[in-house]
Amino acid sequence: MKWRAWATGHPLDLAVFRITISAVVLMSADVWDAPTWANAAVRAPVGWELVSTLLPASHDTALVALGLVVIFTSLTLLGVFTRVSSIIAALSLVWLLGVPQQSGVVLHTHHLAWFMALVASGPSGDALSVDAWRRKTSVAPSLAHGLPVRAAWVSIGLIFFFPGVWKLAGGSAWLEQLPTLVAWKRFQLGLPSLDVSAAFLRVGGAATIAFELSFVALVLFSRTRVIGVIAAFAFHAGVQALLGIRFSSLWSCYLVFLPWSRWLDSPVSVVEGKRSVVAPLVVAGALFSAQLLTGVLVSETSWPVACYPTFRNPAPHVVRWLELETDEGVVLSLERMRSGPHQRWWGLSERTAWATSPAALEQLFTQAVGRPRRAGEAARWTRVTFTLSTHETQREPVLER
Repeated sequence: MKWRAWATGHPLDLAVFRITISAVVLMSADVWDAPTWANAAVRAPVGWELVSTLLPASHDTALVALGLVVIFTSLTLLGVFTRVSSIIAALSLVWLLGVPQQSGVVLHTHHLAWFMALVASGPSGDALSVDAWRRKTSVAPSLAHGLPVRAAWVSIGLIFFFPGVWKLAGGSAWLEQLPTLVAWKRFQLGLPSLDVSAAFLRVGGAATIAFELSFVALVLFSRTRVIGVIAAFAFHAGVQALLGIRFSSLWSCYLVFLPWSRWLDSPVSVVEGKRSVVAPLVVAGALFSAQLLTGVLVSETSWPVACYPTFRNPAPHVVRWLELETDEGVVLSLERMRSGPHQRWWGLSERTAWATSPAALEQLFTQAVGRPRRAGEAARWTRVTFTLSTHETQREPVLER
């Protein structure tokens, strides 16, 4: 059957996927930075309520989770007791990356947890591993080796597909607001204004929609896969040039699309190895179902599965944030928010600036200073409003009640 031949994979391809994802996780700033956001945990994102209740986030538990992620992801990369190591790494990573998501600002690091789960579901230690070296025998290609890799292809395709669908549903309105979107993101990151025509941005926006809708189909077939990957890198380059968004933790994973077994003179065979396909099917099925559900519902703030940013809502013409000064000096400023991890800082500061409350101010203080506010401790808040079209800045003190 053609689908069986398509889904059968070589142990080498799954091994490269294992090594790639492990390396990306170990080098991810979001992984190492996660414990610092434990004090900002105020509410669990959709889908994470029960876990956050049973195992509340704290700095100490987050450090333990970080240790487990580092140790067992390193073992997974090397292929030492790969099945057990990858399962522990995947479970620890889901919990660890869920800690900062409880700050009320969900960032899209979801794919790291998805891909580690796919690695754990298959026999990813059958090649390029200490386990394989100890066994001293090779394993034939099988469905169990191919399914996690093919599932990663589809999962990456769905990351793009639903944002494309919802941009298309917005029609010309989404294309018309692109100049404001570019100005907004570049201001947040402290990048200079970009002098490009609205017509150029509309063409680029239309090309973006076409790419997002077609990518999943392009990468499923060998004849068009290279075209899809080239288009993906062109998309990422354009987004970085215009919006300053790199998203390197995703495009670093594109090594999964390359035919490593063919290049290493180990052609894929349709001979099935004695490996169970139950776990890969269950994990892939659960992931696809959750991606489809969150994509249809446009659930962009859930965890551990969510629809990736659609940017379907109009970009704001006014940027508002809060700055904080204590007796020790300026703690939260525009410059700090423009340095990493700027997206979460901006999310917390903007949300509090637009909906200021004592509880929100205390949460932002705790995260900015690194500890709760002491009784009687001074905190001078300033609400800053910047109008993108006129470049006018207004500053006003926030009076605590």
